[in-house]
Amino acid sequence: MRLSLSLVAISLFAVAEIHAACGVERWSVKTGTDPQAPSVNLGSYVSSTIYNFHQSVRPGSLPSNGRVSPRETTQYRLSATLTKYVRESDSDYHLVIQDSAGRTMIIELPASNCVGAGSPFGTGISRARSQFDARFTATTSMKTTSTPVTIKGVGFWDFLHGQTGVAPNGIEVHPVLDITFGAAASSAAEQSEDFVVPEKVWPADMVLDDDGGRVHIYRGGEAMGDVLFHGGAVVEDPSIHILFAGTWTEPQKRAVLQAARGVNRDARVRELDRYGVRTFGFRVGSQMLPMSGGAVMDLDIQRALAAEVEAGRIQHVDPDALYVVMLDPTMQPSLGATHDFLSYHSRFHPTELPMRYVVVRGGLDGVATQDALRASVSRALVNPEGDGWY
Repeated sequence: MRLSLSLVAISLFAVAEIHAACGVERWSVKTGTDPQAPSVNLGSYVSSTIYNFHQSVRPGSLPSNGRVSPRETTQYRLSATLTKYVRESDSDYHLVIQDSAGRTMIIELPASNCVGAGSPFGTGISRARSQFDARFTATTSMKTTSTPVTIKGVGFWDFLHGQTGVAPNGIEVHPVLDITFGAAASSAAEQSEDFVVPEKVWPADMVLDDDGGRVHIYRGGEAMGDVLFHGGAVVEDPSIHILFAGTWTEPQKRAVLQAARGVNRDARVRELDRYGVRTFGFRVGSQMLPMSGGAVMDLDIQRALAAEVEAGRIQHVDPDALYVVMLDPTMQPSLGATHDFLSYHSRFHPTELPMRYVVVRGGLDGVATQDALRASVSRALVNPEGDGWY
């Protein structure tokens, strides 16, 4: 390997433990700092069930800073069984609840320090976290239990990206504002031993990201070895936007641009046209992406991209645009708890239009950089959602 990724992973482990962050995607809606949050009546609630939530029709689009009525403008109360919980890299507690028929959905408890001033949900968010902490200890490892719970909270539509326990339509309760536990439940440690939930088996290169979804990484080796068509939407007419994060010299940038323009010269990349991807003559542009060195989470990259879109320096209007973030060698990237990758591809929504992006580790030699570009760009073109087809 041209870069000793095992040593990088060891040296970054401690950094990742302390480098927590808040979320990015629809974060104002999740925590109640969007303009419509004050319209949610927290003095009343609607009793509901997981079954009822599953019957909701998913909206065609989700505003980045607004709510979709009635689910996101209503406080709900529902009872179910808590089966899994974990603390995500965006500081949320990710909880999975289940009904007697085995239907599941996600409920989330944000961290108080990630809630903006003036949120009408702030008091409830703090209360729910304290209630949970008094009963369980959430860590970055998924734990299991079988504990009756009753919650109150506001409905939320999330994007589907391979989350554990997600409802088929992506509906959640986020944030939870109150949570109580059934009297018959035993301790968290006892429950973790007595109740085992069979885990879905994922390929080794599908890893958890910072907010509980799944992302396809490239660790090296054959760049085009597992680029498979999954039967869904593809990027039909791609334009490649190289974003140089950190400090780059002009010769370094020219070398990357040359490698990017050469991706579609690979015969195996050209074969992607059978799936509807125009692989002849990729349009390639570039610009700088302001970011600092040191430990870099995927959420930091999303935050930098969202800031550029908001400032108008990235005109994010092309649904077929693919943004390739090239990190400089001073950056130490992580994706959830994973560090041993050369590149990965994912997506998020800085606006209603999804932003598809690739991240390439810095400090690679020319051949490794070219392989990483080819691998993750190709996968992004045939699987733009970023979460595989499993």
